[in-house]
Amino acid sequence: MSAWRLKAYWLPGGTCPIRDWYRTQDVSVQAEFDATLATLEATVDWSDSKSFKGLKRDHAGLGEISFLLEVKPSVRRFRPVGIWPPIVEGEFILLLGCEKQRNGVLIPEDAFTLALNYKRQWEQGEGEIHDYV
Repeated sequence: MSAWRLKAYWLPGGTCPIRDWYRTQDVSVQAEFDATLATLEATVDWSDSKSFKGLKRDHAGLGEISFLLEVKPSVRRFRPVGIWPPIVEGEFILLLGCEKQRNGVLIPEDAFTLALNYKRQWEQGEGEIHDYV
């Protein structure tokens, strides 16, 4: 049984940023993301996990899931973002995905600002939350 339920935010127009991001990724990235989510779902306390970090300061209210994909000779770093702390205990709402390059630049560059905007939209009653499958 899962300790957590993963949800996804759907924009008012009916699109889901995390699903759209996922669909554009290589199968190897999708597999690593799926494995990371499965591990987190079974982890009671995410603060003990290397795969998750609650964000602070300018990005308070968000949390990032982190996973790596080693593609010799380099390593790709991914940071899907969701709402943290949870609105409902034991639920994590995924907002969008992004990749962090070695120089610290995010793809998309405004990922965390965009995630905060999605969070605000949700808090204002815009969009929907559905199970992430």
